[in-house]
Amino acid sequence: PKLATPNKGVLIMSFITSAAMGIATTFGVASTGAEIATLSGAAANSAALAWLGGGAISAGGGGMAAGAALLSAIPVVGAGIAVAGIGYGLYKLISD
Repeated sequence: PKLATPNKGVLIMSFITSAAMGIATTFGVASTGAEIATLSGAAANSAALAWLGGGAISAGGGGMAAGAALLSAIPVVGAGIAVAGIGYGLYKLISD
């Protein structure tokens, strides 16, 4: 029997983390009204995290902390997919 490959879940979630920051940087707008793509360094990083968190706290969003929490949760989901894949693969191995 073919054993499931749990690496795919981890790889996909790692890619999604990078893609989320890329999308925020490319399409996001900072609370100052500036496009995040025009910012650089810490300002761009902070604005992207705030954008992912639903906007600045002063504008009613979750701010940088919520954005960082979102990015931190993505690999955990990937690890859950990996564990589920291993469990399913072992189940199939034992039941066949």
